[in-house]
Amino acid sequence: MKNVWKGLTVGAFAGAAVGVILDLFEGTGRRAAAVSARATKGAKKGATHLADIVEEKIDEFPGRVRDLVG
Repeated sequence: MKNVWKGLTVGAFAGAAVGVILDLFEGTGRRAAAVSARATKGAKKGATHLADIVEEKIDEFPGRVRDLVG
């Protein structure tokens, strides 16, 4: 019976260690998903802002050429 208790004790500690590691990975995955969502949102805002600036400059271009040509 001595070996059975040793085995149960080692198994319990090993199971607890695996459980802690899995919990850490799960938490890391959730944080990574949140960061990814924020980055995607920021990239969309940046792309929209850039498109607006390009559109504005394209609209200004003919007037600038007219001013340069005279």
